Amino acid sequence: MRSIPLSTTALSLLLAVCGCVQVPAPPAVPPASVTSWGPLGGFAMSSGTTCSGHVLLNGRTATTTDQCFSGPADIVLCTDTTAANPVMCTPASGYLVIGGTPGDTIAYARIR
Repeated sequence: MRSIPLSTTALSLLLAVCGCVQVPAPPAVPPASVTSWGPLGGFAMSSGTTCSGHVLLNGRTATTTDQCFSGPADIVLCTDTTAANPVMCTPASGYLVIGGTPGDTIAYARIR
């Protein structure tokens, strides 16, 4: 009975020394676009053109320009990274208006 735990320990030690247990890092995810349409509607999703960044508010509002903002139908996620203060983000064609507490840093990302 003593030989089973001993052989298991020897096998574990051998695998650790040989490096056979090492797992390579996964490759980077390539940009992808997915479009689907069905009887109840459809959607388009793109992971290759993420529009994100951060803005320091010098006043109550700031505007950042980027062509990835296509209009008011964009879905934008904004959060205050400095403190738990309210934030307002309004997308428009070619720019994003961000409102909040002066002196705070706001992180934003266009989701769709």
